[in-house]
Amino acid sequence: MERVQVLVSLKRRNRALRLSVPLRYLYLAAAMVAGCLFFSGVATRFVLRRFSPAGRLAQLVAENSLLRRQIEAYSAAADTFRQFLELAEQMDNRLRAAINLSLIPAEVRLLGIGGTAPQAEVPKVDELMRRVDFDERSLAEISNAVSLQQARLRSLPSIWPVRGWVTSGFGYRSDPFTGAREMHEGMDIVAPAGTPIVAAADGRVVFAGWKMGYGRAVEIDHGRGVRTFYGHCRMAMTRTGATVKRGQPIATVGSSGRATGTHLHYGVKLNGNWVNPGNYILAR
Repeated sequence: MERVQVLVSLKRRNRALRLSVPLRYLYLAAAMVAGCLFFSGVATRFVLRRFSPAGRLAQLVAENSLLRRQIEAYSAAADTFRQFLELAEQMDNRLRAAINLSLIPAEVRLLGIGGTAPQAEVPKVDELMRRVDFDERSLAEISNAVSLQQARLRSLPSIWPVRGWVTSGFGYRSDPFTGAREMHEGMDIVAPAGTPIVAAADGRVVFAGWKMGYGRAVEIDHGRGVRTFYGHCRMAMTRTGATVKRGQPIATVGSSGRATGTHLHYGVKLNGNWVNPGNYILAR
């Protein structure tokens, strides 16, 4: 191992001190000194740049530039969101018109923020949030209205209670037993015995039993003054007080009661008066 000999002269004692140091230690010491000088310079430069007026100004300029870019991005996002809100509000009014709800003017949606005042360069977040809250409440109102209309539609006797052939409609006709002209308060639908009869709409069974002239019969209350009647049944498949859904089997076709053959007598009452069932059926 190479070494460096160092001779130190001590004048007071009139003697010399000889030191022997490995060469690699000198290299290591030199490297450490150089490193300390380098990091000291970097630290000094950092401190000067950060805390000197010029350094602080440069830092503020950089931060300002970053903030401007962020504001521009937020402004673009807010503009996009504003456009989406406008489209959503247009669709909201279309839905309200479709279900007979009153339309909401644009100035009402803005909640007094004003549609004629010039728009700020950066849209206000509170304005957008108020509009979102308003639209949310409007959609909840639409949802409730749609649910009510769906319930009304489900309670409307709009389907055929049985698949068959109409042999006698609603109105005056000759009685098949007496030949006298009398009012036929429903329609007769011929179908094979045992064919399922289904509820024409959602409702509650108010009668299921034997009715004079109609034999085994079922009567369903659908609300809002509308009831349906099913007569001459072979067998009832429900009971009084039961809740039924549209399309649910409630009886089977028969010829019970005063009937000339196997068929269903189907009738509709509106506020206690017999009306033409054909006016309610939507399908052929």
